[in-house]
Order: sequence, then C-alpha cells, then structure tokens
Amino acid sequence: MLNLNQNKKTVVLIAGLLAVSMTLSSCDTLRRKFTRHKKHGEEEQSFIPVLEPEEYPAPEFNPQLNYKEQYDLIKAWYNDLWSALHDKSSEKYLHYIIREVTDHITKMQKYVDAPTQADLVKLSGFLDYYRSSLDDPWPSRNVSRIESDLRAFDRFLRNHLRADKIKGHFVKPK
Repeated sequence: MLNLNQNKKTVVLIAGLLAVSMTLSSCDTLRRKFTRHKKHGEEEQSFIPVLEPEEYPAPEFNPQLNYKEQYDLIKAWYNDLWSALHDKSSEKYLHYIIREVTDHITKMQKYVDAPTQADLVKLSGFLDYYRSSLDDPWPSRNVSRIESDLRAFDRFLRNHLRADKIKGHFVKPK
C-alpha cells in the first residue's frame, strides 16, 4: 500500500529544492559572467570608405631580380615535373607543368642578351621529347630517356643559366 503523505512530502521537498536551485542559479555573478558588455575605454570607431583608388607604383624593372624569380619558379616546377613522372600523373597535368616551365623560360628571355636567349631556347628543347612522348600510353614511354633529358635540363639550368653565372648578360634597365 502506498503512503500518500510520504509521497506528498517527497514531491514538496523536490519542488522546494528545485525552486531554491533556480533562485541560486540566477544569481547576479552568473548573470554578469554570461552577459556581454562593451569594454571601457574603447571608443566607437566608424568605418571610412576609400572613395578614390590608391595609385600603386609600377613594379621595378630589375632584370637580375626578375630573372632570379623566374629561375626559382622553374626549379619549383621542375621538382613537380620530376615527381609527376614517378607518380605517373595524368597527361593533362604533365602538359600543364611543361607549359608553365616554358612560359617562365620565355619570360626570362626578355631579361638577358641574345646569346643567353639562345641558351634558354636550348633549355626548353630538353623538354621537347617529353612533351611529344605524352601522347603515348605509360607502358610504351621511354622513361629512361625522359629521365635523362630531365637531368640534362637541370644540369644545363644550374651550370649555365644561374643568375650568378650570367652576370654580364642582363639587359640594362630603362
């Protein structure tokens, strides 16, 4: 048999504890902790839009510096090309890398004189066999010839076309 007086006392006790916990949980310190206020000392900064565009100076024509930047980019693309060869990447990606390397070689040509430009054309010739072999499927490609040409490309680039090797062959800035 159930004792209704004891159950009523339990319900009243739980309701009382619930009311006390609700009043204590909403104390001022907790309320302040979770309320956002503006920090003192900070003034309201208004946004001022730029109405007239700022004129930036034209990039300097420093042939040696620009040549060195293109040289560094070619070295980075060369590393990507070498790893793409060993990873057997897609032909589209390989064509893209070769196109980027030849574009940087073309950009380098305007910073140097005619004999060095001929060397740069010779450098891009090392990639011709690789570019033509991309139409063949992977098993029929002559990978050893491609690796040999890529090593020759790197060797020729380092030994003949580094910025410190061609110091007297830069065009004069205008």
